[in-house]
Amino acid sequence: MTKKYVLTGGPCCGKTTLLHELEMLGHSVLSEVARGVIEQRVDQPLNYQESLIRQELIFNRQVEMEEKLGGDHAFLDRGIFDNFAYQQHLLGHLIPEYIDLSLNHPRYDEIFVLNRLVFQNDGLRIEKDDNEAEKLHNLIIDSYKSFGYNPVFVPVFDNPQKRAEFVLNYLGEKK
Repeated sequence: MTKKYVLTGGPCCGKTTLLHELEMLGHSVLSEVARGVIEQRVDQPLNYQESLIRQELIFNRQVEMEEKLGGDHAFLDRGIFDNFAYQQHLLGHLIPEYIDLSLNHPRYDEIFVLNRLVFQNDGLRIEKDDNEAEKLHNLIIDSYKSFGYNPVFVPVFDNPQKRAEFVLNYLGEKK
């Protein structure tokens, strides 16, 4: 079974940049599923019903893509428990059937929370500002902790290579 290492954190913390760095070093990766869903549905007004549709699509696609992973290990740009933080933020509650499904989801081997960088709106983000990004960051951490994970916090460095070294060194020390 493929070991799964989740890279997570709030918006604009460098997950995608770190994922690309790890990919360039030869590691298998799974890009952020949520971004693809948002890009496909960007023309839909973001109301409660649309948020519900998006969260369902994101959860199901995340599970589907994770099941297709092969090889020794892979780094994931977010995991299913990020979805719960967004459900809480956008819907005000968790979707009960997804909580039940997540209990049968294979455990992740490690959760890396990237410490926050400066928030920048790229035109696709649903977050309005840094305060909302920080709130989501904390909800994501709480989500993983509530499902029994003890995340490793990845500091901000002056370049993505140092973040990749930090993650890989941590994993190497655990062996």
